[in-house]
Amino acid sequence: MINRKSLTIQTLNYIVMVVVIILYGFGNMGIAIAEKKKETEPEKPLLDDFSPNPLFSKEPDHLLPSPPSEGQILGKSQQDILEPELAKLNVEATALLAAQNIPGAFELWNRELRIRRYFGLSQEIAALNRVGLIAWNNSQRLYIKFITERLDQILQKLQTEKNNNLELWQFLGLAFKNVRAKNQALIVYQTLLETANKSQDILAEEQYFNEIAQIYMNWLDYPKASETYEKLLELQQEIRTVQGDRLPPQPQPATPENPNPTPPPSEVRSLQQLAFIYEQIGEYLKAISVRERLAGYYANQPNLFPIPEIKLAIGGNYEKLGQFEQAGLTYQEAYGIATSIQQFDNASEALGRLGKLYRSQNQIKTALDIYQAQVLVNQQAYNYYGMMNAYDQIGDIYLSQKAYQSAIAAFQQGLALAQQLKYREDYFVKKIDIVNRQMNQ
Repeated sequence: MINRKSLTIQTLNYIVMVVVIILYGFGNMGIAIAEKKKETEPEKPLLDDFSPNPLFSKEPDHLLPSPPSEGQILGKSQQDILEPELAKLNVEATALLAAQNIPGAFELWNRELRIRRYFGLSQEIAALNRVGLIAWNNSQRLYIKFITERLDQILQKLQTEKNNNLELWQFLGLAFKNVRAKNQALIVYQTLLETANKSQDILAEEQYFNEIAQIYMNWLDYPKASETYEKLLELQQEIRTVQGDRLPPQPQPATPENPNPTPPPSEVRSLQQLAFIYEQIGEYLKAISVRERLAGYYANQPNLFPIPEIKLAIGGNYEKLGQFEQAGLTYQEAYGIATSIQQFDNASEALGRLGKLYRSQNQIKTALDIYQAQVLVNQQAYNYYGMMNAYDQIGDIYLSQKAYQSAIAAFQQGLALAQQLKYREDYFVKKIDIVNRQMNQ
């Protein structure tokens, strides 16, 4: 007699086995279909330098299956419908970039940029600028190349049509600047500069000269940058002289008591940049001249704070020219002004440079006095690090003069400060050991 319970278990096992076989079959079938689909629809190859520019593609987009002909702009109602979709593409692309899927991110941005060209040049350039800046910040040279090529097309279009829409030219200049397309950016800003010159818009001229100068600076083209800043300064002086307090920011007018009025901040920045450039190209006399001019402006103002640093830079320029006496006098000026306004750090820096200068000229007694003064200045500022370094210099001078007891005393002072700072303790221990060994020889 067949056990009913046993039969039921056998039946259930059989059913389970059949279900597993069916599911397994369907699973394999699904895999096969997926693989077949993969074979028939290969992945898009990654873009490279030999790929056609995707921004020039006429491939239809499901967001805009029937784009208008080249040069035509979508109506406002169509733009309003597409705008949220393009914003969504941007959000998705940003998320893919964050997930390190760079090709996927830029594929979406390329779609957005292709559609943006039907929104008008202003919106397209703004989008190209935005995505170009993302490409630059993420070191995506290939996508910078594609974007620059499209910007080039727009530039040629504006030139051919003699388009005088200044806003478009300004957007284009900014976009070229952000993708570091030096030559194209210069062409755009030079065009804007010529337009401003013809219309006698002196403030716009100042803006475009400044843009051109910054481009040269970014490319470390210091000779061209210096030429541009020189012209810019001439223009800024003309602005200050001719239009005076009608222009923001208002410069202080010259008076018999104040023959060197403070220039506007823009002019100060130009002078600072010019001094830096002259220094980079070894034109130290010109750098000195510009910095003396800056110091002269500030000398007649209540705020003397910028002067010590300017004087320190001038002293450094004189040293590079080998004019050590003039350098020493300039460092003394820096020290005097710095102490008068309680800029103890700059006062200490001036004394340190002065001490080094006198020591290099073998004026040991004067150098020693200067380093002793440096200790006192740093004491006033509670600058233990500065005091420690000054004692180090004093110890070295005494050691070179074989004044061993004085050298040990100075190095011990330095060691005490080093222990407080927990810095360079071994250095001073070794220095003291060297002095002791020399004494015992």
